[in-house]
Amino acid sequence: MNPGPTTAYGRLGDISWSTYGSHSQPATPVLLLHSVTDSSEVFAPLLDPLAADRLVVTLDARGHGNTPLSPAPFTVGALASDVLAVLRDVVRRPVVVVGHGLGALIAEEVALTEPSLLVALVLEDPAWRVEATTPDGVPAFLPSYLESFKGADEATLLERARAEHPTWPEDELLPWVHAKQRVDQKLAARAQKWYGRDWVGALGSIPVPVTVLAGERQHGSLVDPDDIARAQSLLGAQLTYVQVPGVGRSVRREARETYLTALREVFAIADAAPHD
Repeated sequence: MNPGPTTAYGRLGDISWSTYGSHSQPATPVLLLHSVTDSSEVFAPLLDPLAADRLVVTLDARGHGNTPLSPAPFTVGALASDVLAVLRDVVRRPVVVVGHGLGALIAEEVALTEPSLLVALVLEDPAWRVEATTPDGVPAFLPSYLESFKGADEATLLERARAEHPTWPEDELLPWVHAKQRVDQKLAARAQKWYGRDWVGALGSIPVPVTVLAGERQHGSLVDPDDIARAQSLLGAQLTYVQVPGVGRSVRREARETYLTALREVFAIADAAPHD
């Protein structure tokens, strides 16, 4: 019986991180960054296929999962600095960084700040579009969304997950539930800054291959065709765009095999690239 990937857990300051697989594996490691109100647990269904031949690294953003909410503002720059610390101190070699939603903005900030730590960048339905915000920069949807999970038990949230996400595989539901139970309700009271950059325009300064995985706007995807056209004009052949028909904001949950196929194509190129 396959015992599954070797797992290690740790904490760097307040930041909770996990690794799956072995540091001795020669393939390029992959770092997975979750979106707002999720946690590293939501990547659990991907661990067996991804860690079979490479080191997989996850971490919980501030106020999510096992990482406490800092009193400091909840900014993309601060969240990226946490990721960079884990890359330097835990991984210690260049990686493929994969981010979803807000995690995609954090991944992009990491690539812009220290491109030498990346071999490739994968953005799953990045939250490029500016949402309406409060005066403190908190996305307008967040306070009521957080409130909707407050005090809910596992059974209630599991029923909600099945009702709201009927196309998701069963193994995606409990990780989603657990993340919602553990996100810090005070997150919406922190000053936030998601849109300090023109995220699409900033792609032109990223020197590594970029893959964007997105659904369709009519199904809830955050990625606008105009943004993709602009990204293509900036990156040319450096950009791979995978639009998945019939999918909304979460490609990996709604089209897992398409998602994994895209990652394997990124890994094949990353593993063949010369890097330390």
